[in-house]
Amino acid sequence: MRPDSPILLVLHGSGGTGAGLRDAVGADIEKVADEHGFVVAYVDGYRNNWNECRVGGRWPAKVAGVDDVALMRHVVKSIGTGGPVYAVGFSSGGHMAMRLALEASDLVGGVGVVAANPPVVGNQSCSTDGDPVPIMFVEGREDPINPLSGGEVRVRAGSSQGSRGEVLSAADGARWYARHNGVGTVPERGPERSGGVESTVWDGADPVRLVVLDDTGHTFPTASGGWGPSGAEPYDAPGEIWRFLTTG
Repeated sequence: MRPDSPILLVLHGSGGTGAGLRDAVGADIEKVADEHGFVVAYVDGYRNNWNECRVGGRWPAKVAGVDDVALMRHVVKSIGTGGPVYAVGFSSGGHMAMRLALEASDLVGGVGVVAANPPVVGNQSCSTDGDPVPIMFVEGREDPINPLSGGEVRVRAGSSQGSRGEVLSAADGARWYARHNGVGTVPERGPERSGGVESTVWDGADPVRLVVLDDTGHTFPTASGGWGPSGAEPYDAPGEIWRFLTTG
């Protein structure tokens, strides 16, 4: 770790932990970190959850009114490098990353969102008038929890079970961020297909990228295959997100 090392905040999904996400995909994330010289911080949410932007759902962090933006500021300060800060989150952690993009653009220089679509207007509790930051979405076409075409998000098992309200489709959610980021509603590139990967990019000062993966469910895709059985070809989400956040 150098005094100017960048920091990547990695945020787990509902019911998860930083250690659990590290066990699942940490080797892939840390391989990218070794190649590019950044610090990885796996952050634990209060009682395995985040107080992110969705109105729907009464999970512990939301009921307790936890200030998770302040938590992220504390984590960054405690690490103590002066480099840029980014965040990547899976599922509910992706929604927490979106909260950072909307409410803490002074902290994060960009975010990556995996397996999470932005909430519909009636399910959105965060302020949306802050400065924009680049954002990249990685979504599975066969995701049974976060529906690619939008609709209700429902966790059906464990301590975090219940409805999280409705989300936009992946395409409409990316378009919402393109408008928010001032990069327009018409994509400059895409959708472009390469094998099982479909990519759409809105270029500009604060770009937006949407990647949709065929044969992929509610998982964090990696070069080594993500976790669990999957018929999809490997996709290096950690590497692609890092390259997007740091080079556009």
